[in-house]
Amino acid sequence: MSRPNEKTTARWRARQFRRDDAHRSTPKREAEFVTAMQAEIWHRRYPPASVMQALGTACGHPVPGPDMRVFAGLDIMLRVRGWKFIGECSGPEVLTFSYAPSDAGQDYMDSGLEPVTTIVATLDRSLSNDTVEDCEVEVLLVGAPHGEGRLTGLAALTPHLRVIEAHRPGDPIPVPFPIGRARTVQRGKWAGTGRLAGSAV
Repeated sequence: MSRPNEKTTARWRARQFRRDDAHRSTPKREAEFVTAMQAEIWHRRYPPASVMQALGTACGHPVPGPDMRVFAGLDIMLRVRGWKFIGECSGPEVLTFSYAPSDAGQDYMDSGLEPVTTIVATLDRSLSNDTVEDCEVEVLLVGAPHGEGRLTGLAALTPHLRVIEAHRPGDPIPVPFPIGRARTVQRGKWAGTGRLAGSAV
């Protein structure tokens, strides 16, 4: 079974983003779409190589130093556990990680299902008071239908990492998180992933 690489997955999610937004024709939505497409160009030409580079990009309010250290710690923790930072699906307000051992292959992606378990952390840098505590996390489980991200926060994510990593297609949903979309994704600024995360992202 063939395996989708990160760039293939990013392009698929960008296409989904454009389809999902096709019916939104209000001036506000059009402006958001332009912003999103500009962000998509930035992602494709200059994907961030690291979490620090992604969050260090000028965008709204700067991320405070203590928060940067928390996100850097998240990056280190996930990498040690076998997760990979996906620069093509990340940017100033979005950090995307995929869990390679869960990769189910191209057929899942072609069928509109999540091909690999993915975590997407989003922060709204249009708000000066957005902190780590307010960061929203979408968990996209391998085999879940497109759009079915599970929404939680950083504090609730860590205790559930083991069961998230163990999840495989057909298993019961292992987390109590509700289906939802992060607010940054909802306002259309997440172009590199195009939905999601999915969906989380």
